[in-house]
Amino acid sequence: MAVPSIDEITLPLLEELADGQERSTRELWERLALRFSLTAGDLAGRSADGRHLFGARVRAARERLRERGWLECLPGFRWRITAAGIQALSASSRLELSHGQSDGARGLPHIGPGPFEMEVRAALGPAAQAASDWLALSLLSGWNIEGIVSFDEASRLTGRPISELLALDSACERGGAQTPAVDRTLEFTCSHAWRDARELAFHLAQLGLVWTSMNPVGICEVARRLGREAYWHDLVRVVATSRGKNAYNDARLLPRPFENWFEVEVFLFLEDLGCHPTVLEQRNVHGADLMVDGLETPLFIKCGGVAWRRGDRSLREDDRPEALGTGAYRIVRIMESEWRVHALRVQVALRSLIEELGPLRSAG
Repeated sequence: MAVPSIDEITLPLLEELADGQERSTRELWERLALRFSLTAGDLAGRSADGRHLFGARVRAARERLRERGWLECLPGFRWRITAAGIQALSASSRLELSHGQSDGARGLPHIGPGPFEMEVRAALGPAAQAASDWLALSLLSGWNIEGIVSFDEASRLTGRPISELLALDSACERGGAQTPAVDRTLEFTCSHAWRDARELAFHLAQLGLVWTSMNPVGICEVARRLGREAYWHDLVRVVATSRGKNAYNDARLLPRPFENWFEVEVFLFLEDLGCHPTVLEQRNVHGADLMVDGLETPLFIKCGGVAWRRGDRSLREDDRPEALGTGAYRIVRIMESEWRVHALRVQVALRSLIEELGPLRSAG
């Protein structure tokens, strides 16, 4: 047969990547040649400027898909379909993949938000409806492929003052909403191990839930904001245990409201003991990071000696520590250096203190 046109190659090229696997440029070229039953003569054909005709058309189709965000190039010139590409395939009967269709001047059809994103925006209320506000919230909450950024970084990226971003963040409604797509996404994310964020986004797109790349830490933040406490606890553990496999910046994978990974580690240890730790935000007792609920004497924990914090604590420099109005409480500081070198000793001491202040609520 004659060498297919760019328009004829575009959809089959996307279909060759529909399984989510990475493929090299050479492998894609060979698969398409077999798919179109091209002969050696067809493959040897050249254009007027001397380039191999079929190879040039495959490159043009590939760039068209990448331009739309449906295909991404990985290191080593390997290619993989995106979540938006999966949605494009599911809508291929409605979307024309040829360059002639118009969306503005570039001829790029637009794929709107998926069910997950639409439900999140609706659940957060009026604060999340304006495009500029949604962009800022997406940066602060990790609703993108990169993960969560600090208020300081979000301010630089959006040009909005930190005080305005804090007000926007606080204005979002929380909890209670009926969100079937969100709950299905939370359940699916908790029940699978993820190699990286794009792998998760690919599978969620296959389920018709998310059409753009979504990081697990962003899904964790959705659970926190919408009051899905059990899911949030599970997702904190999912994010903490999978982050070593992820190529992205660890700082951006840190769930809110934690400020460093050591806090997460202590939090998960307390959960394993059968405690119910709470992450403290804004005003708290003597700058403590965690509180252990359900003890006769409240216990506040400072996670000290960390080399890095997200940066959000600097936003609260004007806050003053508040002592509890009545009754006694205990405050302990756990140094990360001690935890690393003498983990068992520190953990035994912490468990003994918790048992002294009030029996554990489980036999963990």
